[in-house]
Amino acid sequence: MSLLKNSSYILTLLSLFGFLLAWQRSAFSLFFLIPIFLTLFWEFFLFLKLRKNIIKEATLIKGSLFYRISMGDFYLYIFSFFLAIFGLVSLFLNFLNLEKIDFVFIFIILPLLMIFLKKELHLQFIDNAYNDFRIVVIASFFTALFYAFYGLFFTYNELLNLELFSRKIIAYKSASFVYFDFLSEFLHFVSNLKFFIFSYFGYLGFRALNFIFDFFNFFMFCSLLAFVFNFVLKIKIKIIVLFLCFIMVLGNYFLKEQRNNALKSEQEQILLWMNNFNFLKDNNLSLIQKEKDLFEKDLKDLREIFKKNAFEIGIWWFSKEKEDLEKRINESLK
Repeated sequence: MSLLKNSSYILTLLSLFGFLLAWQRSAFSLFFLIPIFLTLFWEFFLFLKLRKNIIKEATLIKGSLFYRISMGDFYLYIFSFFLAIFGLVSLFLNFLNLEKIDFVFIFIILPLLMIFLKKELHLQFIDNAYNDFRIVVIASFFTALFYAFYGLFFTYNELLNLELFSRKIIAYKSASFVYFDFLSEFLHFVSNLKFFIFSYFGYLGFRALNFIFDFFNFFMFCSLLAFVFNFVLKIKIKIIVLFLCFIMVLGNYFLKEQRNNALKSEQEQILLWMNNFNFLKDNNLSLIQKEKDLFEKDLKDLREIFKKNAFEIGIWWFSKEKEDLEKRINESLK
C-alpha cells in the first residue's frame, strides 16, 4: 500500500513535468493533466470535508435533524469537482505563459517553503487538510512576494510604445496543436498589452502596477500549484521530490523553446486597430469633426461652381468668395 501511495505521488509530479515539456510538441500532452485534476479534486475534497465537520461539530447538536442531514458528502464531491476544473483551467493557462525563470520559483522556492513550513509548524498545527491549507496560503504568499520583488529589481520591462508592442507580440510560444498555439498567442498578446497599458502611467506607475499585478497573479497560480505539491510532498522521502524538481528546472533551462518569428494576419489587424485608436486619441475628436464639416462645405461650394457658366465663373474668380474657399482648402491641405 505504501508503495502504491508513493507511486501516485511520483506519477503526479511526473505528469506535471510531462505537460510542461510536451505541450508545444503534441496535443496528447493533455493526458498529463488527468492526474493533476484528480489530485486537485482530492485535495479540495479533504479540505472541504474537514471544514464541514469542524463547522458541524461547533454549530449543530449531535443527533439533530440537520446533523443527520449533513452526514453525507455528495454535495462536497460536486463542489470539489467544479473547483478542480476551475483550478486545472487556471493552471493550464498559466503553464502556457511560463518563462524559464518562473520554473525556479514554482519548482524550487515553493516546495522548499512548503517543506520548511511543514517541519517548523508541525508542533503548532495538527496534521490535517485544514492546516495544510494554511501552509499552502503562507508558502504561496511568500513565493509570490519573492517573485514580485525579483521582477521589480532584476527584470527590466521597458515602457512600450506601439512600435515596441508590435515587435514583442510576435515571439509567442508556438505549438503544433492549433488550439494550444492560439491560446499561447492570445496569452502572450494580453501579457504585452498589459505592459502597453501600464506604460501610460509613466515609469514609476508602470513599475508599481507591474509589481502589484505580478504578486496577485502569481499568488493565485502558486496557491493552486501548492495543492498539487501538498499531495506530492506526502511522500516519505521528500528529497526525491526536490531532486526531480531540480532536474526539471535544469532540463527546461537547456530546452530550446519553439517561438513564432513572423507577424500573423490577425496580429496585423489588431495593430491596425490600435494605430487608429492612437490616432483618434492624439487628435481632438471635436477638431476632426469640425475639419470634416469644413471639408464637406468646401466640396459643396465646388459643386456650385461647376453649375455656373463661363461669365459667372469669371465674376466669381475675382470675388471674395473665391479667396475664402482657396484659403480654407490651403488650411485643410496643411
